[in-house]
Amino acid sequence: LIMTKTVLAVAASDTSGVLKKIEIERRSVLEKDVDIDIKFCGICHSDLHQIRAEWPIPVAYPMVPGHEIVGIVREVGSDVTIQLIC
Repeated sequence: LIMTKTVLAVAASDTSGVLKKIEIERRSVLEKDVDIDIKFCGICHSDLHQIRAEWPIPVAYPMVPGHEIVGIVREVGSDVTIQLIC
């Protein structure tokens, strides 16, 4: 059974680049997932291009940018090994 939970996120709602706090739904951890309590997140130039829809790929909003994160692992799926986390 896949459950969801509501979490706080910082997201763009359009191409303006303005980020606002919103609540989003996240599904429960599956076999190959790692749930991380994100403490810090960097926004780089590629995130800005994605927010502004400047690349020839589909864009969906709200968009939660950022892929350079620091956090604490809260939960790992049953198929996750230490080699996948490092």
